[in-house]
Amino acid sequence: MSEQHRSASAPAPRPPEGIDPVETTPVTWWLTGISLVTAGAACAAAVFLGGVHATADTPSGVEVSAYRPDPDRVGELLEDTRMAYEELAPVVGVMEVFLPTDGSHPSLEPTEASVVHSWRTGVCEAAEYLGEPPEGTDAHDLAHAGLASSVRLLSMSVETYARAALVEDEDLRMDVLHIAMDLRDQAVLSWEPAAAQLDMVSVDTGHGPFELYLSEPPEEGRSDPGDGAGTEGGSGGGHDH
Repeated sequence: MSEQHRSASAPAPRPPEGIDPVETTPVTWWLTGISLVTAGAACAAAVFLGGVHATADTPSGVEVSAYRPDPDRVGELLEDTRMAYEELAPVVGVMEVFLPTDGSHPSLEPTEASVVHSWRTGVCEAAEYLGEPPEGTDAHDLAHAGLASSVRLLSMSVETYARAALVEDEDLRMDVLHIAMDLRDQAVLSWEPAAAQLDMVSVDTGHGPFELYLSEPPEEGRSDPGDGAGTEGGSGGGHDH
């Protein structure tokens, strides 16, 4: 009897010897879940790039709250973002050594546990500075939400990289490492429009330029809130994505 005409009552084919479907299921679910999150992050970043803004077709009587930021709240967010950036930028820089941004394969040999621990520490401290994203629709709220989402994605990248070291099969381990790379790239991608939004709000509220992009090397991408001086050239830094 052919496979196409197999009876519905016929027993299901047995898995190959030596493969335990119960043991492989957790890894499969992990890969599937992370892949879905990565795809969702890409969509969210694309939506965020559209932003909330007024256009020439906006009726004169309609208020666009996204362009009425509170200067004091913006100042607080600028300071929190600067502190978070100082934690994240070194993490992103070091991760590029183990998760390349040029499309090449990462090394199957995991880095030292102390290095991964330092990544976790930096991301956790950044998350504490930014806190939970607000639910408002003002421009600074949208920027805050984008920055906080970026930190979460980077945290997932770090945890995915750590889990890769536990995968014995080299092909599967490489797949997990590439997912960690994708999550890292999505974290940087989602940070950039949020940082650009915050830069615009900073200027609009009199705080001056505030250009802190994770795609730039730390020494080229930093500026202090309110110092009136930003980096030239925007986000044309060292990250290739």
